[in-house]
Amino acid sequence: MIVLRATGAALFVVVVLTGCSAGLGKSPEQAKQSIVTFVEGATGVVGHDWEVRDGPRLGKCGLGPGVGGVQYVYAMVRSASADPKADVVAVERHWKGLGVTTERYQTGGEDPILGVRGRGGPVSSSDFRADPRGYTIDGSSQCVAGDFDRMSRDSQE
Repeated sequence: MIVLRATGAALFVVVVLTGCSAGLGKSPEQAKQSIVTFVEGATGVVGHDWEVRDGPRLGKCGLGPGVGGVQYVYAMVRSASADPKADVVAVERHWKGLGVTTERYQTGGEDPILGVRGRGGPVSSSDFRADPRGYTIDGSSQCVAGDFDRMSRDSQE
């Protein structure tokens, strides 16, 4: 019985550390720069004339049970192109090359919104929406050690 508990506890620690290890050792400044680089790299795959819609903005995240951290969110927008399907394929290919696990999606209706979501690799999450009214690429950095409340106060001073 003791061996099973020890094995279960060790497995729990491995799972928690594996799930959170992507951002370990990075500073908040590195996380901020990495999400900007990631999103702007994806915009370059599907054309020019992108504008910042949001961020990079500080957010809260969890590094493990009861352990808080910080991450950054960044989003850019532009007008739609004539071939959203090809653009989704191009962004998906780019993200897969960076080690991101992707999933395509499509809404219903006459003018469906095509897109691709991503997780892992250099980001916590990402999304490219090829809406006929305009494109959006956004992402959340990996979670890193940081005090959200202190960092939020410091940025307002």
